[in-house]
Amino acid sequence: MAVTLDKTPQLHLFIAVVTDAGTDRAAVHHLGLTDAFAYDDQVNRAWDVKHAVPGSAVHLVVAKDRSAGFREARNGDSADALINPFFMTDSAVTA
Repeated sequence: MAVTLDKTPQLHLFIAVVTDAGTDRAAVHHLGLTDAFAYDDQVNRAWDVKHAVPGSAVHLVVAKDRSAGFREARNGDSADALINPFFMTDSAVTA
């Protein structure tokens, strides 16, 4: 079997604070990468930024890297189909 260094693309969940999402005036004020250990800290940080930036909103964004996360955040929330797997656990699957 051949060895390869190719990696399977991985998606990450970010929490973003954005003003004017979905418009040409969209601005990202915070983009925090979440993981199992820092999720609550990132949520709290995002809400702190949201309260400090008038007219901003908190969005969940799924992207392959931070640069893609900024581009996606300008559009607002990612599709539910991308977000939901991050919140699924074995006990939540009822198939």
